[in-house]
Amino acid sequence: MMSRRRFGILPALAVSLVVPAPGWAADGVLPDNDVLMKAMVDELDRSLAELKLEDLARPYYIQYRADDAVYFWIEASYGAIIQSDDRRSRTLSTRVRVGSYELDNTNFRRGGGRASLPLDDDYTALRHAIWRATDRDYKGAIQTLTQKEAYMKDKNVEERPDDYTRGEPVTALEPSAEIPIDVQLWEGRLKRISKRFEKYPTIQDATVRFFGGALNRFIVNSEGTRLRTADTGVQLDINAQIQADDGMRLSDSLSYIGYEVADLPPIEKILEDVDKLCERLIVATKSEIPEQYTGPVLFEPAAACRVFEALLADKLCARPIPLGAGRWGDTSLEKKLGLRILPRSFSVYDDPTVRKHDGKALSGAYTYDDEAVPAQRVTIVEKGILENLLSGRAPTKKINGSNGHARSGGFGDPYAAVGCLYFSDANGLSADELRQELIQAAKDEGLEYGLRIVSLESGGGGLGNPIAAYKVYVDDGREEPIRGMRFKPIQTRSLKRLLAAGTEVEVYNASSGVGSSIVAPAILFEEIELTKIEGEWDRPPILASPATRQ
Repeated sequence: MMSRRRFGILPALAVSLVVPAPGWAADGVLPDNDVLMKAMVDELDRSLAELKLEDLARPYYIQYRADDAVYFWIEASYGAIIQSDDRRSRTLSTRVRVGSYELDNTNFRRGGGRASLPLDDDYTALRHAIWRATDRDYKGAIQTLTQKEAYMKDKNVEERPDDYTRGEPVTALEPSAEIPIDVQLWEGRLKRISKRFEKYPTIQDATVRFFGGALNRFIVNSEGTRLRTADTGVQLDINAQIQADDGMRLSDSLSYIGYEVADLPPIEKILEDVDKLCERLIVATKSEIPEQYTGPVLFEPAAACRVFEALLADKLCARPIPLGAGRWGDTSLEKKLGLRILPRSFSVYDDPTVRKHDGKALSGAYTYDDEAVPAQRVTIVEKGILENLLSGRAPTKKINGSNGHARSGGFGDPYAAVGCLYFSDANGLSADELRQELIQAAKDEGLEYGLRIVSLESGGGGLGNPIAAYKVYVDDGREEPIRGMRFKPIQTRSLKRLLAAGTEVEVYNASSGVGSSIVAPAILFEEIELTKIEGEWDRPPILASPATRQ
């Protein structure tokens, strides 16, 4: 996504698709007025002063977050438009806290509410919708706090941190977001890109999708914050699927992200990438399926980013363990603070304030987090030692205070999350040197070859299966593609024993969840185990693709 100041528009738009309203996005410009802000502030002040259920407590803290969004999407396949539409949406997220900063209704059960807001700038209608959402959230908060207090009396709860920390009020109004999209132009481009797949009749399915949007995000709270941030973004996704003779389905994809359409590559470059994608898939269908492999594995930069995302990123976030969750709620490396988690030459930091790296837009960039705390650069690992974690305003046992990393995917409370995570190795090697290290490591183990992985499947929350992977033979360095393998579980602690890393980095943008970016070099593991994917596959189509008859 793209933004003047932030880069969270695409995940936000994915959420807002739940409650779309057509016909409001004609020019990609959002209204620049204060009616919505005024309605939020006035209803917050009234609720804070008057909201009370019988003899129970009033709220001690209220936050409203409203997302006012306009977005476009186009989908094409084999030279034809499948879908082309625009939408406008307004959604409200509420968080009513009762009790005190020390003990309130959070960190026990999921709370907060979400509602649709009128698209018209009607002050009374907006306040009515906010009033209803606040009432529901307050009643739920009272009930949750009562249950939480009863739970704490019944259980032997060890020393626990406060539920929330006080924040400094923020007052900032960024210029309203706008993203003009030439729909006719982009329909033509998607037709041309999707038609390219006709050159490759063995590709069974291919789609091209374009998303673009603008978002104004309003945050007001009872501490005095009055914030509006502006965000814009575009994304072009290309997906293709093929089937081997044995029936195994293989898929691969391309994704381009930018703050504006000018950030996307020229059409000719995209067509070249499509050709490479198809050729890669066709080669893969003819490749070997090894039974198993145990030995050194070199992950090229794009794949290495996915490794760090799956094994480490979430664990670098300080999140309170909800009461009742036990050890299952402990997902961070907080207990490892002060200990080594990576090789001694490694450094890691998170900096959401930088919008681009080497000309590439970063989807994890933003100026204020979803608790209205300014984004900050945070040093996390120095010389392999874990020195700090990313945090929001909800304290943990060892981390108290926000460093501007609380994010929300649209539901519930904001939580500590990665923004733009950077990895580097002071002893980094060139690409050729890394490849030689792989060969030497395989030779030392008495293996015939090592494994080099270029790309991994996305989704699923864990480490995806290899898409493009190659045997690298010890005797002469030749390479052979393989397919159909999956990883056996890899533990985070194995990152301490990385044999080497590269100097050249790539950017990986995750557009799901809250939006995050990882910038990392290639990495070489001493030993990883992979096994053959077992399955019974559907037979390939009886008739050849119509493209073969043209």
